[in-house]
Amino acid sequence: MGKLSKLSRLLIAVLFILLAVALVASISNSQNNNLGSTVRYIEALVFDNGYNDATTADEGAMSQQPFGRGFSASNPQNLGNTSDPNYVISFPEDHGAHESFDIEWWYLTANLQDEVGNIYGLQWTLFRFRNPNNEAREQGQTNVSTGSEPFNSDDTIKTPSSDWNNQHIYMAHASVHSASQHWFSEKFARGNVGNAGAETTPFKLFIDDWQWQSPTPGLLPATLAFNARLISDSTNISGISYLDVQLNLSNTGPYILQGQNGYSIKSANGKHASHYYSAPFIQVDGKFTMSDELLLSRVSEQYAPMKKSTEDETKTDDLLKHIAVKGNAWFDQEWTSQLFDQATLGWDWLSLHLDNGDKIMAFRMRLQDQPDYITGTYIQADGSTATLMPSDLSMDIIEFTELSNKKLPLQWALSIASKGLNIKIETSKDDQWNPALVAYYEGNVVVSGTHTGRGFLELTGY
Repeated sequence: MGKLSKLSRLLIAVLFILLAVALVASISNSQNNNLGSTVRYIEALVFDNGYNDATTADEGAMSQQPFGRGFSASNPQNLGNTSDPNYVISFPEDHGAHESFDIEWWYLTANLQDEVGNIYGLQWTLFRFRNPNNEAREQGQTNVSTGSEPFNSDDTIKTPSSDWNNQHIYMAHASVHSASQHWFSEKFARGNVGNAGAETTPFKLFIDDWQWQSPTPGLLPATLAFNARLISDSTNISGISYLDVQLNLSNTGPYILQGQNGYSIKSANGKHASHYYSAPFIQVDGKFTMSDELLLSRVSEQYAPMKKSTEDETKTDDLLKHIAVKGNAWFDQEWTSQLFDQATLGWDWLSLHLDNGDKIMAFRMRLQDQPDYITGTYIQADGSTATLMPSDLSMDIIEFTELSNKKLPLQWALSIASKGLNIKIETSKDDQWNPALVAYYEGNVVVSGTHTGRGFLELTGY
């Protein structure tokens, strides 16, 4: 065989480059399809748009729709376990995951301040979603039918079982607000493969490097570590793009079983319900570290080849801003298969720390073609509780505010006649919207009137 001409060698080189590009594109497309499938499933779970495991033309498109669960409404056999009014919640066992239920969350909100009195609102949440559409794959079967007909065992082939073929998807949100800034990040992960979940002995909630860690089988005491990116800064301060959070959490009161001994009814007909408990007596202290991630990475690269001196470490530390914080936090854990359906429009939720030491949880469920269902719990400073039925409290909107092309109820009036309570609740700043895949409002509020205090407001479905 003779020598190849320069043109032939060039053509061969171009061919190899094109093959390499095609291979990389194929791998990337596969990964994007897997992520897209997860994203579409979570959208279907929370928004009434159904679930389809096929690739769509626009992966990123998501319109805000009323909360619902379209695929479950049409496939009721896929629903997970039903909340049971006779179930007895016990600890520490029920701090863990309840994987036979369709959705579960571990939810922390904290009202914090620094040493000079600046106020911060913090939220950290780990969600678990059960994907019933993955059940056949979990059993080692793959549907080879190309049509839309129901699954049939004659149309399957056996595939090797894998830990990745399981029903559980985790999502986490981290949010911190100051008066002028908002840090927010979200994460997604497959469950039961080691990078997200809830573990016991000792207790741990985690998704990647975001971790809630207790030294005991119990929920508390614990440390919480996460980070978030700056997404909004009304003061245009340069150099602060990243927030690292390290918190110590200690419990100073009892766990509170919401509703009827932890069975929380969300609608007048009782069809919407969950298992729900709270830890509203959490004391927090810790540290925020603000930094410019880009500058830090450049400094790290600059000094990586050589041994760092004390002077080098000082240069790095100059790029960081450390803030000590402390305050009160409220933790919720809730699990259900009966919260998202075609009738669910959304909810409005309040957790309040009153200055006299008392706590309040109030909840308004918005349902299609049904009256709003309002319930709550009044918690004395000593931990004693009174369940509030719809006739025991009023929760009224004072004013709507235009935000992100939405009208949101950011001022509320709450009255509980039996407690002599008549208060106004308003947000500490208007824009506390979480621009997540599942977007919602989660904001720091101030309480005034017959009682004073601080707390959190959550708005979904707007």
